[in-house]
Amino acid sequence: MIASGALPAPAAARTHQVWAGGTPSFQKALHVRYQAEVNDFFPHQVAIRQGDTIEWQGMSIGFHSIDVPGKGDTDLPFILPTDTTAAGLTDFAGNPFWFDGQPNLAFNPKLFAASGAGTYDGSARADSGLPVGRPAPFELTFTKPGTYVYYCDLHYGMRGVVVVAPKRVKTPSQAQEAAAIAAQQLRDTKVAKALTRTLVSGGVSVGISGKDSVEALAMFPSTLHVHAGATVTFSAPTTTGEIHTATFGPSDYLKPLSTSITNPTPAATVVYPSSQHGAIEVPGTHGNGFANSGGLERGDDAPFRSQAKFTFTAPGTYRYVCLLHPFMRGTIIVSP
Repeated sequence: MIASGALPAPAAARTHQVWAGGTPSFQKALHVRYQAEVNDFFPHQVAIRQGDTIEWQGMSIGFHSIDVPGKGDTDLPFILPTDTTAAGLTDFAGNPFWFDGQPNLAFNPKLFAASGAGTYDGSARADSGLPVGRPAPFELTFTKPGTYVYYCDLHYGMRGVVVVAPKRVKTPSQAQEAAAIAAQQLRDTKVAKALTRTLVSGGVSVGISGKDSVEALAMFPSTLHVHAGATVTFSAPTTTGEIHTATFGPSDYLKPLSTSITNPTPAATVVYPSSQHGAIEVPGTHGNGFANSGGLERGDDAPFRSQAKFTFTAPGTYRYVCLLHPFMRGTIIVSP
């Protein structure tokens, strides 16, 4: 017999689903309709009980990771200089690139494999590592009450929150969590739609970022008219979590460079600007019109800059792409 004053038994432990970048159908629709993405977790904040598990899914769709740091730590950097150097790199005209002999940049080796056990108490880092192939969902059981901020190591500024309550505290139901995800995705869809109408003057924005980490992956404007001799500034969006390039040249030369970004050590020709000092000339002196901004981003933990300047020295139509997102394309039309 249970005494009349006995407390009710604690609820059974639950598994909560969190999506990196949103559900698969949401991510697909956002890209098809608006060529956009959201560098956030869905739901952004999840409340669970001590002993509950979070199962993160969708990392491979938008290339995300899960990094839950230990006490006093923050997220891990994505790209780092290595102790190896770029060697034997010449342009189409046969001349060495300026970065021949510079350090190679590579994915952080700490991200090559998952780390941390299946339980988390806030004392040590747990990290899913890079989402290579078809990664299994990343699961952590939270054993200590508290508020924990976690990150995607691959997108600067992408973070979520886990609030762990004691076992007897009531938390949102599965239906309430699903409703929160749906509401968050609806808000972000409206932001993405509005971003597509953004007008940019005085240069080119390599992508556009908006509220709640929504990003439109396109060049703004897609076509720009200038006169010969003009210098145009290409900028990463002010709140972007992405790395982009603005790269000119023939498609048969650029395509192999674009595919190199899947290597642990991307080609130096991709990540370094094609000219070391001053504005980069187009069509330039590399023999085939190649001109590259190198990596453009706004993070504080990667060796890239936020802007690149190009000077267009001759009339013509010059098309360019982002080597990391080849569907991002733009055109500069230069008149005399």
